Amino acid sequence: MDTLVLQVAGMSCEGCAQRIGTVLRRADGVREVWADHSTGRVQVRVGPEIDDRAVLAERIDAAGFQVLDTDDAGASTALRSSR
Repeated sequence: MDTLVLQVAGMSCEGCAQRIGTVLRRADGVREVWADHSTGRVQVRVGPEIDDRAVLAERIDAAGFQVLDTDDAGASTALRSSR
């Protein structure tokens, strides 16, 4: 199993973190989710069914949050999932 780490914008409270956890746990292949609203960090343990983080980003986006990606220079930029 792999663990993916996502930086998520828009989590302002524990309820937001719980919402993201609930949304992600419904995806096939997601084993565990840890979301921390104070850091905006979401860790997701996934099985082989999840081979692209865009699947998770789409679910987070649909829940009203935004996944950020860190470019080579270390700056956070929005990760756009293809639809």
